[in-house]
Amino acid sequence: AKLRHEGALHTMFFEILPNVIPPILVETTVRLGYAIFAVATLSFMGFGIQPPSPDWGLSISSNYGMIGGGFWWTVLFDALAIASLVIGVNLVADGVHGAFND
Repeated sequence: AKLRHEGALHTMFFEILPNVIPPILVETTVRLGYAIFAVATLSFMGFGIQPPSPDWGLSISSNYGMIGGGFWWTVLFDALAIASLVIGVNLVADGVHGAFND
């Protein structure tokens, strides 16, 4: 760009920005998955969202005592929902990465 005598704005928008957007999008979606898992973990431990608000971690925490009584599915389906959401977000991140690298 300097050999073509282009300005700083042209260099930023047409040379640097197209190479910066894909890693930022992938990093954002990966961190979103981490944030979902962190919120669910904090709610499970009692440090997150309080009981009137619905949350998967809080639901797992409140139903955790019923595992021994044969009600294991109350915890399993909430845990599967969290896991499938995080895996889905990571698959979207992989798709975004693949779309920009092609």
